[in-house]
Amino acid sequence: MKKVNIGIIGSGFIVPVFITVSKMFKEYHLRAIWGRHEEKLLNFKDEVDYYTTDLERILSDDQIDAIYVALPNSLHYEYAMKALKHGKHVILEKPFTVSYKAAKKLIDYAKKHDLIIFEAVVTKHNPYYHKAVKAVDELGEIRMVVANFSQYSRRYDKFRQGIILPAFDKNLAGGALMDLNVYNIHFVTGIFGAPKKVTYHANIEKGVDTSGVLVMDYGNFKATCIAAKDCKADCYGLIEGDKGYLRNNSTCSRCADFTVKMNDGKEKHFCQEDRGEFDSWKYEMKEFLRLFKKMDLEKAQEYNKETLIVARILDDAIRSAGLDYKEAGL
Repeated sequence: MKKVNIGIIGSGFIVPVFITVSKMFKEYHLRAIWGRHEEKLLNFKDEVDYYTTDLERILSDDQIDAIYVALPNSLHYEYAMKALKHGKHVILEKPFTVSYKAAKKLIDYAKKHDLIIFEAVVTKHNPYYHKAVKAVDELGEIRMVVANFSQYSRRYDKFRQGIILPAFDKNLAGGALMDLNVYNIHFVTGIFGAPKKVTYHANIEKGVDTSGVLVMDYGNFKATCIAAKDCKADCYGLIEGDKGYLRNNSTCSRCADFTVKMNDGKEKHFCQEDRGEFDSWKYEMKEFLRLFKKMDLEKAQEYNKETLIVARILDDAIRSAGLDYKEAGL
């Protein structure tokens, strides 16, 4: 059985999750990890064949099939492009890039060279999300959509004290839009596609959005996406039609529990019985494995079209709110 040899670029908090989920599949092999700081890499030395602070070593390793990029947001484009130019397939953490221009460049390069570039966003690969998508057809004419992902960040306390970590660093394109609202956006656009207009009303501290409300205008209905790292609330997704509504009873990164209730009182409830802590990531990694084994470039490029829709929305939102986010390597 041929294994998919993975090289990891980055050593942040999401990397242990990636490693845990990869090990659920016998087809994945974690070949190497790269980072700037050896002391951090030592935490992963038993999970990979080798660790290195030499970027060229991991990119030039002929045994590596795909690179997983798990760096701060503003570095996604630069390192993903390096990997593509070394002939590697790429799994790129969300948000894909900071700008539409960068996203288009990566996707165009991958397409030209028959490479897979895959946005690691869990929503679109969850089978229960696709059940929710189908259920929307029962709701009649859609009138309102609301998604709320408000999760107080333990890093916010340090941020207020002047200790700026990547999640709140404007130079790394941190903030609520890129960290949390991107899930809401994927939830909505996976069902309804691209909006006609986007505006973002952000609460900005020290140049970064700590919370904000994104409004997507679809003409006949509006979608409001709320995300916060400076306060907390129940997280949900709500789609209202003139015949009924659908409520996702969790963050819009997951759809393991949702209810469809019609105006006549009829109700259906969908709940994933075997859900575990890493289910969302498991579906994502299963799909990349399928794309790679079948070399399904057509489906990969279909996902890329959805990624570009979201990249355009993020681009418009950043401009709308007057955020000054930069992208390395562009």
